[in-house]
Amino acid sequence: MIKKLLPLISLVLVLSVVLAACAPAAPAAPAAPAEAAGGKLAVGIVLPTKDEPRWVQDETRFKEALTTAGYEVEILFSQGDSAKEKANVESLISKGIKVLIICPQDGKAAAAAADAAKAAGVKVIAYDRLITDTDAVDFFATFNSFSVGQAQGQYLVDKATGKGLPLYLYAGAASDNNAFVFFGGAWSVLQPKIADGTFVIKNSSEAVALQGKAELTRDEQAKIIGQVTTDWKFDVAKNLAEANLTSATAADKGDVFILAPNDGTARSIADTFAADKDVKSYLVTGQDAEKASVQYVIDGKQSMTVFKDVRTLVKDAITTAVAFLEGKTPSAPGKENNGKIDVPATESAVVTVTKDNVKAALIDSGYYPASEFTGLDAAAEPVAGGKLAVGIVLPTKDEPRWVQDEARFKEALTAAGYEVEILFSQGDSAKEKANVESLISKGIKVLIICPQDGKAAAAAANAAKAAGVKVIAYDRLITDTDAVDFFATFNSFSVGAAQGQYLVDKATGKGLPLYLYAGAASDNNAFVFFGGAWSVLQPKIADGTFVIKNSSEAVALQGKPELTRDEQAKIIGQVTTDWKFDVAKNLAEANLTTAKTADKGDVFILAPNDGTARAIADTFAADKDVKSYLVTGQDAEKASVQYVIDGKQSMTVFKDVRTLVKDAITTAVAFLKGETPTAPGTENNGKIDVPATESAVVTVTKDNVKAALIESGYYPSTEFTGLD
Repeated sequence: MIKKLLPLISLVLVLSVVLAACAPAAPAAPAAPAEAAGGKLAVGIVLPTKDEPRWVQDETRFKEALTTAGYEVEILFSQGDSAKEKANVESLISKGIKVLIICPQDGKAAAAAADAAKAAGVKVIAYDRLITDTDAVDFFATFNSFSVGQAQGQYLVDKATGKGLPLYLYAGAASDNNAFVFFGGAWSVLQPKIADGTFVIKNSSEAVALQGKAELTRDEQAKIIGQVTTDWKFDVAKNLAEANLTSATAADKGDVFILAPNDGTARSIADTFAADKDVKSYLVTGQDAEKASVQYVIDGKQSMTVFKDVRTLVKDAITTAVAFLEGKTPSAPGKENNGKIDVPATESAVVTVTKDNVKAALIDSGYYPASEFTGLDAAAEPVAGGKLAVGIVLPTKDEPRWVQDEARFKEALTAAGYEVEILFSQGDSAKEKANVESLISKGIKVLIICPQDGKAAAAAANAAKAAGVKVIAYDRLITDTDAVDFFATFNSFSVGAAQGQYLVDKATGKGLPLYLYAGAASDNNAFVFFGGAWSVLQPKIADGTFVIKNSSEAVALQGKPELTRDEQAKIIGQVTTDWKFDVAKNLAEANLTTAKTADKGDVFILAPNDGTARAIADTFAADKDVKSYLVTGQDAEKASVQYVIDGKQSMTVFKDVRTLVKDAITTAVAFLKGETPTAPGTENNGKIDVPATESAVVTVTKDNVKAALIESGYYPSTEFTGLD
C-alpha cells in the first residue's frame, strides 16, 4: 500500500512547499506514478453545489492535484439537497471508497451520510464545513473560519472614522455551521465599535437588541442570522438588500458599511447598494477570492475579499486521506467540537485581499494568471522610495538554519526590488540590542527579529517601540513585553508532535530505550517543541512502550499527559543541548557513559533540531552497545538532508523558510501601509496576546526526501549524493 501511495504523497509534499514559495515558480514535472490498484485513489469527494464559483474552484484543484499524480477521482455535487448528498455518499461507498471527503450542504443533515460511511468502515473527512451531531467524523479540514469573520470585521473597523456610521449585516445560510462561525468572528471585532456608537446597525432589530453583548450564544446568533441570512444565494442576497434599502430612510444610507458573508452575495449586495441614489459610498466585505469578485475589487466595486487558498485546503484534505489509507493518525494541530465529539482539525490561515495587494496575493503567488483580469497595473500601489523600510536581526551565523533564512530573505526582497540589511547577534543579547539600535538609527519602520533569548530581547523590542518601529518576532517569541506587534512562526507544537509521532510510528514491543534531548532553556520555542513531542510520546511512555533513560525528572513526570512550564523546565534542565553541537555531543556521551548495556540496544532518540541530531547520532553510532538508533531533527539543513539520505539521521521536520519569510514580509508591508496584518491566531508572551501566523510543517524521511526538498525546488539535486 505504501508503494502505491508514494505518488500521492509526493504530490502532497510538492504542493506543501511549492504553494508556500515567496515568488511563483513553474511546478516541477511529477515523477511517473507507481501503478495504484485499479488506477484509482480509494477516496470519494462530495461538494455542495456547482452553482457557486467557489466549489467549482475546489473541484478543479482536486482534479488537478489527483490527475497530476496519476489517479482517477470521482467528484459529486449535491446541489443544495441533503437527500442527494446522502445518495452521493452511498454511491461512492458502493464503489469501494475507503475515505470520504465531504463538504456538507447542511452540517446537521449530513450526519446521516457520515453515519452511513462509518457503518461501511469508511473514514470521513469534513471539508471546509463541519458535520455536526455525530461521532462519525474522523477529521475536519478547514480554514480558520472565525478568523475569516474577524478579517471582514477588522476591515470595516479600520476604515471607520467618526460616529453613527450605518452598518448593514448579512450572513450565510442558517443551516451551515460555518455561517455562525464567520458571523461570530465578525461580531467579535464589530461589537465594541457598535457599542461605542461608531456603527449603528440598520437592518436587524435582533442585532440591535443584542448589541451590548460581546459574545453571543448560538441561539442569539440564530436570531440575528434569521433576519439577515442570504442562504448563500445571490438572488436572496439581492432581494434582502433591496428590502432593507426600501425600508431605510435617507439618513440610514449615505456612507454605508456592509458585512457581506462571501463573494457571490457581496457582488449582489454591492450592485444593489450602488444603484440606490441615497447611498453616497459603500464598503463591502467578501470571501473566497472568486474571479468575478477579484475583478470587482480591482474595479473598486467590492472593497475586500478574504482569500482562502483552495490549494492549501485540497493539500490538507489529501494529506489526511493518505494518512488514513496508510493506517496512520493524521496530524491535527487543533480540534472542533461538533456537538457530539471533539473532531481533530487542521485550520489553514487566510489573507485579506484589497485593491492594494490583489496583485501580490493572487497573481504573483500563481493562484490566478494575470490574463484573467483587467486593470491590474492600476491596482498595484508601489511602496514609496522603492525600498522596504525593514531591518532584520537573526541569532547566529554558526547554525546553517539561520544562514538559510538570510539567503531566503535576500532572495525574496531582491526579487521584489527592495534593499535589506540583515545583522547577526552571534548568541549575544547585548549585541542583539546593539544591532536593533543600529537599524533604528537608519530609519527602519519595521523590525523583524529572531531573538537569541526571548526574555532578554524584550529590551531591544522596547527600544524599537519607543522609536515608533513595529516589531515582528520571527520564528521565536519575544516574551514579557508589550512591544511585540506580531509573531511570524511555524506551528512549533506540531514540529514536536511530528518528531514524537515518527518515533511512535516506528515503535514495536515494550521497554524500548528512549533518550530525550531539548533546545535551549532560554528559548520559548524549545518548550513548545518539547511540549508537542511529549503530547505524543507520553501515552507510549505511560504504557511501557518507551522507557526514558536519561532524565530522572521526565521519569518522575511520565504519568502526566500535560506538563506545566515549571515541570517542562525541570526536564529541559537535564536534557538541554542549548542548540549547540558540542553541548549535544558531550551530553550524549555522558548519557551513554552512565547507561548500562541493557539501556542501549535499539534506541529511540528525540533530538530537537538537525545540528544537535547529527552530533547525537554520531555519538550513538560510535557506541558498540548501540545496535540501532532512530533520531529526529528539524530544519532540513543540507547536512542533515544528506544524513537522512545516507540513513544516519532518521527524519527531519521541514519548515519551508520561504513560507516564513513570505509571512514576515507580508506582515511588514501591511504595517508600512498602516494596515492591520491578518492574524489567524495569538500567542501569549507572558505580557500580552501577540497576533500570530503559524505556518505548517512537513515530516521528511528517506522515502520522501526527493519529492519534498528537490522536486519542490527548495534544494537543487546537485547538493546531495545518493538521491537516486
